[in-house]
Amino acid sequence: MSRGKYFFLTSFLAISLLQSCKEPDEIGLDVLPDSDLLGFVFTDSVSVFSRTILEDSLRTDELTTQVLGSIYDPAFGKHSASVFTQALLAGTPSFSGITTADSLVLSLAYRGFYGDTTLSQTINVYRMTEDLFIDSAYYSNRTFSFDPQSIGSITAAPRPNTRVTVGSDTLTPRLRIRLSQTLADSLMLLDGSSTFASNDNWKAYFKGLHIAADPAGPGNTGSMSYFDFFNSSMILYYHDTSNAVKSYAFSLTGARMSSFSHDYSGSTAGQQLADSTFQDSLIFLQSMAGLRAKIDMPFLKHFTDSGSIVINRAELKITAQPGAPAEFPLPGQLLILAADSVGSFTFPLDYFESTGFFGGQLNTSDNSYTFNLGRHIQNILTGRYSNHGFYLVVSGSSVQSARAILGSGKNPSYRMKLNLYYTKVPR
Repeated sequence: MSRGKYFFLTSFLAISLLQSCKEPDEIGLDVLPDSDLLGFVFTDSVSVFSRTILEDSLRTDELTTQVLGSIYDPAFGKHSASVFTQALLAGTPSFSGITTADSLVLSLAYRGFYGDTTLSQTINVYRMTEDLFIDSAYYSNRTFSFDPQSIGSITAAPRPNTRVTVGSDTLTPRLRIRLSQTLADSLMLLDGSSTFASNDNWKAYFKGLHIAADPAGPGNTGSMSYFDFFNSSMILYYHDTSNAVKSYAFSLTGARMSSFSHDYSGSTAGQQLADSTFQDSLIFLQSMAGLRAKIDMPFLKHFTDSGSIVINRAELKITAQPGAPAEFPLPGQLLILAADSVGSFTFPLDYFESTGFFGGQLNTSDNSYTFNLGRHIQNILTGRYSNHGFYLVVSGSSVQSARAILGSGKNPSYRMKLNLYYTKVPR
């Protein structure tokens, strides 16, 4: 799969769903209510085959949200997200000859969370020994070298909804990790040096930070936290010569990326990856470059064996397994992509319709997702598009943690099915 295409998908999805090529009523029938479809042929017996496969890596540099944490999930295994980030100068520091710091704190502003935040999690901070570059593309399976000696650590339950008091100020929810006093004092000693003369000089001296969580495991579900690095910083606190409290904030808005890792060993999803027939009435989806589903409808062309047909409506309905754990709620939106002959993808034609037409949002009344695919399937039947099936993924996969267990085309209770309304064209 083209990595460039996938970056477009994950970073552009939120606004592209607002675009429209034309209104659905230009063809007209595929948005009619059921009561207006009398006289048309209906079937929900189209053969739909699906299987769980590994997702490709995702581009995760300079996104609006960085994901950090670790989760253990018996159905999906062990999963971690760490961050590599520069800490840049925000103007030239001047400490007026003060050589001792009060403290150095990494302050990360929460944007959200996923998992069990009632349990403690250990977050460690390390100093990078490899350069990051703002003009480079970094993918979710990438790591960088760092000094294994931690320069800061905290063990606490995440508090993504709790405001923080610092001195006399009350701040939005954030994770604050105190860093090495030795490092803090060493930065004070750089006052007036060429190291602080430019960000290029500074980056040569201080390449950045690696932030990672200790792995979660049985007995500790763990969680993923989402952080807004535009409102985060590394802050150096000190007292000036008049004993007034001062601070200098290093920016975290430079080069940065999230790195994802997955271990499916011993999990239900892992067993299906090893043997596609294992519990094949289910499929497993996971964000963070985890798992996707390949969906095939290989016999669609047989609808034209006795003559041409016009698709009035084609709805692919996918239903989640009941009883999703409270700490792992279903994703709010899925995305379906049309596969091509080389394993890459294109957007289905219906994707570019008016807002809300394409579908994929979670219907909480029955925990289902429905996609309108009428135009795309019509083009398959006319031979304009080749039929290489579809990929099903979690929308926003690079900036959130999410998972779903869904019924496959073989599920007897909540079968994945294509509801097809069509009209036969007289010969």
